[in-house]
Order: sequence, then structure tokens, then C-alpha cells
Amino acid sequence: MKDIFLQQYKESIVSWTVENSAALVSGRENYGWNNKPSVECIKERNQISRTLVSSRKANNGGVDVETLDKVTFWGGFGSFPLRDNDEALRITSKAFKLLDEGNLAGAILELLSIKGVGISTASKIIGLLDQNRLAIYDSRVGTALRTLEHEGIRIVRCPPGRTRPGDFCTYKQWAENYQKLIWVLEVVRDTLDEQGYSYSIADVEMALFMMGK
Repeated sequence: MKDIFLQQYKESIVSWTVENSAALVSGRENYGWNNKPSVECIKERNQISRTLVSSRKANNGGVDVETLDKVTFWGGFGSFPLRDNDEALRITSKAFKLLDEGNLAGAILELLSIKGVGISTASKIIGLLDQNRLAIYDSRVGTALRTLEHEGIRIVRCPPGRTRPGDFCTYKQWAENYQKLIWVLEVVRDTLDEQGYSYSIADVEMALFMMGK
């Protein structure tokens, strides 16, 4: 599926990246929110990432509700919707097992099965586990990619935000679009690397976050 996707869209993604390279680099350099210094925002993000990884190690592959709360609070939401700790451990353990097996869409879909969890929250849980390879998929990232088109059609859907509309997708379609997003970001990363910018997938996502304000 990835090969077919890249065969169809890679040239368009590369062209978009070249056209927007200055905005991408500026976005990454100025990453932040609430007028906090960039270095402080990245420190907070990395702390949440370490907490997720530690929780998974301590809980035989799953993540507890206390840690999930930290993810949602960091993301600007309230408490994690699921309050049953055993059930949270069961579902996250299953999701991360799918992730380990290379089934990224399946991992996202498993988290979306939790009532009240949307693509933004699900992708924070998955994306912050491995910032070298994965990313957060929220309305700002989706907005930044609205101009990424192939033959006049957008390549990646845009999640809705709290104050902005987005696309309507089923949970399965959001999971599939998350996989597409990662493939897109890999091409963007590699294209920027050729220009001398050594970014992780998360670095590219942070740049898009700022572009999508």
C-alpha cells in the first residue's frame, strides 16, 4: 500500500515541500504555544513522551489512566474519557501490540474504539511514543496540509478542531488517513534533509502545527 501511495503522490508531495520549505523551517524554529519559549514547549512535549514510554514499560505494554490524563491535559483537553484503568491498559496494550507489528492504522483504530477519543487524542498517544517515526494528527496539522493536492484533490483529510471545522470521516478512514499522513511526512522529512535540515517526523509535524495556526 505504501509503494502504491508513493508512486501516485510522491512527486506532488516533494513539489509541495519545496514550495513551502521556508515556512516549514520557520515553523519548526518557532514551535510553541501560549507565548511560551520554544525550548520550554519542546521540553514539556518530550517529558510527556518519556512518561508514556515509562508507563508502557511498567504496565506490560499498556498505558495507565494517570498517564493518559497527562497526555490529554497537555493537549488542552480534560481527563481521558475512559476511567477504568484495567480497560485502559487492555486497549492500549492491544493498540501498541498492533503498532509493534507494523499495523499503524490498526493501532489508531483500536484507540478510536474508546468512546470520546478522536483522531487528535489517539494520535497523541501513538505519536509521542516514537517521535522519530510518528506524529500527532490534529486540526492544525490538517489545516497546514490543505494545500497539499494531487490533480486538484487533497491528499490528507483535515481533522476538526474545537473552534474550526474539518472533514467528516469514519474511524476507519481517520485511521487510514493517519497512515497516509506518516507517509507524507516521511517524504517531507527526506526532501528537507536533502536541503540540509535533519528533521524527525515529529519535527515536521511541529512545523506543520505552526503553519496551521
